[in-house]
Amino acid sequence: MEEFEQIIKYFAENIEGLIFAGLVGRDGLPISIIAKENLEKAESSAEIAEVYNSVQRTVKALQLGNLEELFFSTEKMGIFVITVSENYFIALGMKNPANIGRARLETRRMIPKIKEMIK
Repeated sequence: MEEFEQIIKYFAENIEGLIFAGLVGRDGLPISIIAKENLEKAESSAEIAEVYNSVQRTVKALQLGNLEELFFSTEKMGIFVITVSENYFIALGMKNPANIGRARLETRRMIPKIKEMIK
């Protein structure tokens, strides 16, 4: 668990404007999550998992393959989600304007390490 926390801390240190970061199971349960602002961590990860799973079902129904990345922007933040494996994803919430390029770069750097840890 400590290894996951180190990776999540890495995101917090390297992605400007990060509000939250987490490694989350598709069931919505966070493996490791940090929040810099007052967010309900478990509820946030569960709600993002619901959006992720809904988009994944749509992608499958349209026969577009597997969902790799998802980004949506709200009035308060941008949320970036990237698939790690069949059962896990990384979710990042960033202050607007969200730096999606930096989020993509940093998550892609860490995905191989995360995949090794969840084997």
